[in-house]
Formats: sequence, C-alpha cells, structure tokens
Amino acid sequence: MQLFLDIDGVLLNFEHSFVHWLNVHLGLSLPEDYQAQTWDFEEVLPKDVLEKAWLEYLESEFPARMQPLISPEMLNDLLGEHTVHLLTNFPEPHMKKRLDNLAELGIGYQSLHYCGLHAYKAHQPRTKSDIIADLHNREQGALFVDDHPDNCLDVHVNCPEVEVWVMSRRFNRDFDHPEIKRAKDWQCLIDRLG
Repeated sequence: MQLFLDIDGVLLNFEHSFVHWLNVHLGLSLPEDYQAQTWDFEEVLPKDVLEKAWLEYLESEFPARMQPLISPEMLNDLLGEHTVHLLTNFPEPHMKKRLDNLAELGIGYQSLHYCGLHAYKAHQPRTKSDIIADLHNREQGALFVDDHPDNCLDVHVNCPEVEVWVMSRRFNRDFDHPEIKRAKDWQCLIDRLG
C-alpha cells in the first residue's frame, strides 16, 4: 500500500514545539501538552502578534527539533511493507530544518513533497491531492493521513480511490465526515495496516 502522510500533527509534534517557543520567547505559561482549540492558535494571542511570532519561530532552531508522534522504529517498520510519501505545507524556504529533523530522528521515507492549501509569502504550492494523483500507483491501495480537515476533504474529493484518515487533534474535534475515518492516535493506523 502507498501511505501519504502529513508531517506536522501526524508524524511530528508541531504544537509542542510551537508552544514551547511561545513560552520561552513570549513569556506565556501554556502547559507543555497544550493542544490548540483552533488550527492557528487564535485563542492564545491576537492575529497580528501570532503572525509575527510564527515568522520568528520559523527563523529559530525549534522547527528542527520537533519530537515524533510515532516512534521512528514503528514508522520505519511500515517501510518494509508500504511505500511512504511525506506531504508537508511547512514553508519551503525552511525545508532544510524539516529534513534535518527527520534525519536526526531516523525517520525513513521514499519521498517528501511541499504541498497543501496554505500559501507562504504569496507562494501557493500544489495541493496534496495534486501530488497524490501524480504518485498514486493504481495497482496499489493508498491511504492518506492529515490532521487538517481541509486537506482531508481535498484528497477525498479529488482522489476518491484513496482512503482518507484525519488524525485527531483538539482543533479538528468537531470535524465529521461519513467517508473520512478518524484516528485517535497512531495505534488506530497501525491496526488498520496490520
């Protein structure tokens, strides 16, 4: 089977990293395991402050030191039976930090692609469904996992032959779709692939 996996919120713990940065650099006192109520942390700080904080965060070393949400050993075991393609909307100018982070953790994969629904500095990437449509071998099953409902819907609509899962995060708790499955954690996906 081909696995198409988002990175932030699926493989790597972006929220923990960003919350830690906010606490260190802006003096917030959010719990280490804080999960945002909204995708863009609107409940934490005003939008203009968050936009500035996001750009400063990207320039820091924090994005290169995210912790895994699945043990690298467990993920790498999947590589023996499945083809793993990573899909990320993490800003392309900072992609080296992402690659360094994955390498440091020892996470393997066949390919990594910059794609998604959110533009960075007016650079609009291809959507995740565009990349999946190019890579999907129709002779193999395909499974896509993301934590953002918009990406899940994009793939469900434009790649209907692909099985779509949303990884549970606090900000997507109200998302419900009859044909998109929900994984409360990685064990759900391991069970599905086992």
